[in-house]
Amino acid sequence: FTTNLSGSRKMLQIGIGVSTQYDDTVMMNVEAHQLALRSVILGVIANYTEEQVKSSDGRDVLAGAIRDTINAKLEFLENFGGIEEVHFTSFVLQ
Repeated sequence: FTTNLSGSRKMLQIGIGVSTQYDDTVMMNVEAHQLALRSVILGVIANYTEEQVKSSDGRDVLAGAIRDTINAKLEFLENFGGIEEVHFTSFVLQ
């Protein structure tokens, strides 16, 4: 994902992975609704400022917000979320 940050000229480029303790149905739901999930994830990231994502605590908050947003969208679409963690596989602020 690449998006502008709120109130900044900088952009954030991240790669994410998700984990769940549930069965493969959760991951199949993520795959099936990938476009909708990408859209809501970009919306969440764009609400954060450069200062908020610079620190490790800020990154943890961002990961939690992305997780909650993914789960909310999956609950709306499939009546079950199931994502427990969001992990950053890459994180570049430029």
